[in-house]
Amino acid sequence: MMLLFIMAVQLLALAVTPAISATDNRVFADPASTSNPFVYMLLILAFTSILLLAIKKKKDWIVGGFIQISIATSIYYLMVAFMTPWQALLPTAAVLLLLRYYPEWYVIDAFGIAVCAGISSLFGVSMTILPTLLLLIILAVYDALSVYKTRHMVSLAEGVIKIKAPLLFVVPKSRSYSFRKDHFSASAPAGESQTGNSQMGSNRAEKAGGKKGAFFLGLGDAIIPTILVISAYTSLPAGGYFGVNLPAIGAMLGTYFGFLLLMTTSRDRPQAGLPFLNFGVILGFLAGCALAGIRPF
Repeated sequence: MMLLFIMAVQLLALAVTPAISATDNRVFADPASTSNPFVYMLLILAFTSILLLAIKKKKDWIVGGFIQISIATSIYYLMVAFMTPWQALLPTAAVLLLLRYYPEWYVIDAFGIAVCAGISSLFGVSMTILPTLLLLIILAVYDALSVYKTRHMVSLAEGVIKIKAPLLFVVPKSRSYSFRKDHFSASAPAGESQTGNSQMGSNRAEKAGGKKGAFFLGLGDAIIPTILVISAYTSLPAGGYFGVNLPAIGAMLGTYFGFLLLMTTSRDRPQAGLPFLNFGVILGFLAGCALAGIRPF
């Protein structure tokens, strides 16, 4: 099911990219600059540090406020690709209210697919191939360190799940499951909650044992690989067979391969998702370039 979410994100991102490309909205002024991934990384570190400090101080309202601002900005920039700035305020407000007062799993999942597609497309059109590859490599290393070494991403994941922030995909393990009514233990061991088996993280997937509840997948695990898919789609010419952009197709297939590899890892401890997903998407991208006879650099 989670693989279907990633596939849906990538297909929707490809669908909305022409509209987003037609706007002047870009994350970076120079898409080809190799400093872009380092700027992105600094923003992630700053954002993560603030959230971790707020969680440690039990200031859930600060965590919620930062997340709400991030969500509103993401929705707004997706909407302005299809309507005027003033018109975009209405659906942005509507989504925020829905997530605030009815954060059921299917609402969060629908939101997750849409916002992941929009963010992936926006970043994908804002960076060419080289800075995108650098970003994926940096984030894969950071994800592994933050899960296996410092474990601060595990702490962040627990805090985000506890306040039911819409930063994840939720797959119920039973039809009766309700994300709104579920209660999470703040004292659960790292990687565990009362919901049971989970996959969660801003940039990684996490797994833990359990018999009831739901599976979780962090939105970052869908966004980051898709950035390369969109970058390949917009930066490289379509070629090969039937005018298909083989590097982009290869990147998509590589993402799915990386996800399947992730699913073979141990369920007894949290697992970093991006080393698997980013390895897969980069490998698939390079294979697509080779098949199309394209030199990406």
